[in-house]
Amino acid sequence: MIGLEGPSTVICSRAGCDADAAWALHWRNPKIHPRERVKTWLACDEHRGFLSDYLDAREFPLVVTPVSESVEFVPDRSDAGTAPSALPGARA
Repeated sequence: MIGLEGPSTVICSRAGCDADAAWALHWRNPKIHPRERVKTWLACDEHRGFLSDYLDAREFPLVVTPVSESVEFVPDRSDAGTAPSALPGARA
């Protein structure tokens, strides 16, 4: 039986990956979501770039943090200057 506290580890969101996640990719679709609507994908070290590139190709605003951190909103891409890499915590 699964406990009420949920799973003890967090798993990468990349299809087919069962590695522990180290990163949280906080994003939103600015065409349909306000700044406060934050969606989060989890990523292992290997898939962080793949998932970030997927969101970047769609021009979705993105903030990347360690998996244990959260964000209250995802700013527009224009708020940080130009590219998503200028956003706080975006890809290293």
